[in-house]
Amino acid sequence: MFTLLLLAALLQISLSQRLMGSLLKNHVPQENTWKTIFVQQKVDHFAFDRASHERHFSQKILVNLDHWKPGGVLFFYTGNEGAIELFAQNTGFVFDIAPAFDAAVVFAEHRYYGVSMPFGSLNESFSDWTKSRYLTVEQAMADFAENIIWLKNDYLNKNDTRVITFGGSYGGMLAAWMRAKYPGLVQGAIAASAPVWMFPGMSQDTAGPYRLITEVFRDAQSDCPVKISKSWDVITKMGGTKTGRSQLSKIFKTCKQLDSDGVVALSNWLNGMYFDMAMVNYPYPTSFLADLPAWPVKEFCRRTNVSDDVITAIAAGAQMYSNYTGQLKCLDLDSDPAGDLGMTGWDFQACLEMILPISSDKSVDMFPDEQFDLKSYVAYCEERWNSAARPFWLKYYFGGGDGYDYSGYSNIFFSNGRLDPWAVGGTAIIPDEDFCLSDCPNVLIEDGAHHLDLRSSNPADPESVLNARKLEVEAIKRWTSRTATKVEL
Repeated sequence: MFTLLLLAALLQISLSQRLMGSLLKNHVPQENTWKTIFVQQKVDHFAFDRASHERHFSQKILVNLDHWKPGGVLFFYTGNEGAIELFAQNTGFVFDIAPAFDAAVVFAEHRYYGVSMPFGSLNESFSDWTKSRYLTVEQAMADFAENIIWLKNDYLNKNDTRVITFGGSYGGMLAAWMRAKYPGLVQGAIAASAPVWMFPGMSQDTAGPYRLITEVFRDAQSDCPVKISKSWDVITKMGGTKTGRSQLSKIFKTCKQLDSDGVVALSNWLNGMYFDMAMVNYPYPTSFLADLPAWPVKEFCRRTNVSDDVITAIAAGAQMYSNYTGQLKCLDLDSDPAGDLGMTGWDFQACLEMILPISSDKSVDMFPDEQFDLKSYVAYCEERWNSAARPFWLKYYFGGGDGYDYSGYSNIFFSNGRLDPWAVGGTAIIPDEDFCLSDCPNVLIEDGAHHLDLRSSNPADPESVLNARKLEVEAIKRWTSRTATKVEL
């Protein structure tokens, strides 16, 4: 029984890591440049003893002043779970619009990711709970607040500079929350694909992401989800015998002969592949978790038509995902696809504070049944990290309660892609703006996957993302205007 709970918890953590899967290595040469700066940050912003006050670490930030002019705007990207360069390379929208706002562009690295380690190294920073305990949303946001204060007062020498935060995915959550908690520092936020209402006790639709993925694959080819749904039991059955495992190894071209654990790893890999493909289902080729063609879900489904045998069909589609360029000799299930993303840090956060429940239900989606169990998940995580989880804290800290109440917030632009699995945990589930005090545009991008609107403009961009970007620019103009506007309450 414990083994089953352990596997379920590990799968849940793996699923939450999909939140950051779309900002992996970008192999496209980057034209935008920046200056790297290291600033000193307090390890603990909320302690008053002298020892804590004097304990600091170096945080990396990237600064681009190509279009900055005094009186311009500060575009501040709230770094999420990885080396900050990854996000700078994949958030071209802020560079595209910087000239129109005479904007300084800054990307700030999140503590415990990249090289911004409070205790020197990754291993030392996570060596025990007395050091890892400073990895919280609240501490990271305090870092960003200190960054903004320093940038305005010292670096830009313009303390009345208007600030707009940007972020995608977890970074989008942080961008929105910076406006919510530091409204005196941040005049507005662009929060793309931010599942702000997906915490325990908030979203009741834990099976929503898998259901949406199924719809995306069905839209690509009507029988594609049927093939995927059938494949799970076939893989399990074949994995029960030595001959079957040998056949699976050959069909999927795995680097190692599969044993029983390897069959489980194969199923988990396929599960993650479908999630990732939906997230990066972009209208042009990209290189993140893998080199992928335009509209990869459609191409995957097309390739499954190669055979009536369901396993052969799925393997043909999987080859597109794992080896589109044809350069790999085999499928390595042990390799870490996350590159420079901080899996250790996100494992800690997803376990103890950023808990995002996800379930699957084969009666409505193409995945095996997997019910999220908060009690067993927390038990596993607390033992793993020797720390206490706070599964309900963020819903109270940022708002939501038993409903979706941001009634004290304003000037947050929420965008979600209809093709994005995480949209069901965001504001896309509410079609109007009544959840907010004032000026919280809530846009669903019809042909958008995971924060497509934050990427650089591309000739293949659909009209729906172009319209979203126009609305975002209009919102920034409103929020950064020097003309005071009275809000009617």
